[in-house]
Amino acid sequence: MSEETTVMIGLEIHASLNTKSKLFCSCPTSAVGRAWVKEYLEKKGVKFEFVEHDAVTRPIDSAKARGVSVGQIAKALVYVADSKPILFILSGDRKLDEQKALDVLNASEIKMASKEEVKEFTGCVVGLVPPVIDGIKKIIDEKLLSNQILSFNAGIATAGIKIQKDVLIKVLDNCQIADVASEELIEEKAGEKRVVHSIEAEPNTLCCPVCLGHPGSKPVLNEKAVEFATKIGLALNCKINEDFFFSRKTYFYPDMSLNYQITQYEIPVAENGFVFLNNGKRIGIKRAHVEWDPAALIHPSGMGKSSYVLIDYNRSGMPLIEIVTQPDLTSPAEAREFMNLLENVLGYLQVLKPDTTLKVDCNISINGGERTEIKNVSGFAAVEKALTFELARQKQEVKRGNKIEQHTRAFNAETGITVELRKKETEADYGYIFDPDLVKVTLSKEFLAKTKAELPELPEQKAKRLQEQYKLSEYDARVLCSDLALGKLFDSIVAKGGDAVTAARLLTREVLAVLNHDSLSLADVGVKAEDLLELVQLLASGKVSDKNAKQSVINYISGEKSSPKSFLEKNDLLISASVDLDLIVTKVINANRKAVVDYAGGNEKSLNFLAGLVMREAKGTVSPQKVLEELKKLFGK
Repeated sequence: MSEETTVMIGLEIHASLNTKSKLFCSCPTSAVGRAWVKEYLEKKGVKFEFVEHDAVTRPIDSAKARGVSVGQIAKALVYVADSKPILFILSGDRKLDEQKALDVLNASEIKMASKEEVKEFTGCVVGLVPPVIDGIKKIIDEKLLSNQILSFNAGIATAGIKIQKDVLIKVLDNCQIADVASEELIEEKAGEKRVVHSIEAEPNTLCCPVCLGHPGSKPVLNEKAVEFATKIGLALNCKINEDFFFSRKTYFYPDMSLNYQITQYEIPVAENGFVFLNNGKRIGIKRAHVEWDPAALIHPSGMGKSSYVLIDYNRSGMPLIEIVTQPDLTSPAEAREFMNLLENVLGYLQVLKPDTTLKVDCNISINGGERTEIKNVSGFAAVEKALTFELARQKQEVKRGNKIEQHTRAFNAETGITVELRKKETEADYGYIFDPDLVKVTLSKEFLAKTKAELPELPEQKAKRLQEQYKLSEYDARVLCSDLALGKLFDSIVAKGGDAVTAARLLTREVLAVLNHDSLSLADVGVKAEDLLELVQLLASGKVSDKNAKQSVINYISGEKSSPKSFLEKNDLLISASVDLDLIVTKVINANRKAVVDYAGGNEKSLNFLAGLVMREAKGTVSPQKVLEELKKLFGK
């Protein structure tokens, strides 16, 4: 009998904090868009309305944000006709008819411009091209001009312009009016797809002497980064150090212009915390500290294939949080569960950059031996796979009589294996010293009290409250709280009068089942609390079967996207008193005499079989309970 292997796993998780400026300077952490169209129109001296709103790029969302119809949105599409750029200005609900365009231009060939060509011809990114681009031929579709007021983006995703059509035409140069749009309309729903739109800054444009490491430049700590790190520490039940300082971690690499990284070594912001897995197991949090993100290395032809490397210092100095666990995890599956739990907590705090990826350094050892570290693993499935492979590899090495030496490895997601990178450096190799350019930080009791008071209700707390307040099962409460958006959707349905238990069951089973099947998230689809509230009310009042409710959810999320209630009414799938149940029951019994005999002989499953046939014949428009009652009455039971 083989001896049981003792496994110890510790994780180091890195994530970017969502601050507007970098950790030690005032450089922005993302490209700052400019409403240049507003400035352009002001210089022209024309009248218009400037509207600020949330980030949008799709016509349907732009229309909603600016209070106009989709047909009033003047979208500008960049094409290339016979090698010349053309700007087609159409209403937001129509496509370009390329044959019409060819005829109007008397051209032999036309194609949509690539994103590189769009940038070259207009200076804009795809999705943010306004009609007012000087020096390029423009064709306005005559259908668009049936509207008196037109609207388009102001050069950024968060603002738009509303203007009289006659004023716009006077402003545009090299412009022609023609019939170039399709006859059919584009059918979209607001929020149908998630819009993730960010303007990528040109390389090395978001930097200054501090983040470039120029001699004499002095870092100044970003208070917001400390606040976010403190919130993370409190959420992970850590002790918050009221006094801490920053250190220099010395190493020489092209991505670190200072030749050292500003980090925390001796005293972090937070330490000695813990979280609990679903089975109640406690996982220790060793520390959470803030540090400087190195620059980005760009390998033009790919890693190992490029003859040179480019460096983009835009990332240099971005604020990172590093969370280090104790080696309390004992399996790759536990590591993945912990990562899901941590991501959920961080999501509730809303302190990370949108769409940031958690990068993980995985440390694993067996039977008290030396550990290996797998660097920069992205994705929770990849974390589990990397640890699974490394665990098997170490077991095999020990079985062969080899000794595991401390070293660093990399995980290849395509092959699913880890490969050795280098022998692991020790802490002494980095020559940590106190950073003399930065003063000691002292957190006041007022700051700590205020930060703690601002913490939102966290997943574990909310799950317990939902169980107590609404008598939900532990499973339903945990699932609802495993995703911030899902929990908010539940709250909204209940706040509008929906039955909590029914709403929980609908969200955790039917809605999540469809989302998971289609690899979607709530952010990807236009699910509205009002629409699901109607379905919850139908379910709670017994007016729709579970089967038909499920079908309406599938249609709502992945089908034609009409509301569940509309779908059920349109297809006559609601439970109706007008259904001739006696006729259906008689038909089913006459066609299944054997099942009737079996039930009379004591086979209870035959009754359920007959009930299922009746439900199918009635298309779910009668309640299962009523069907069973009618069958039992008929059989005299």
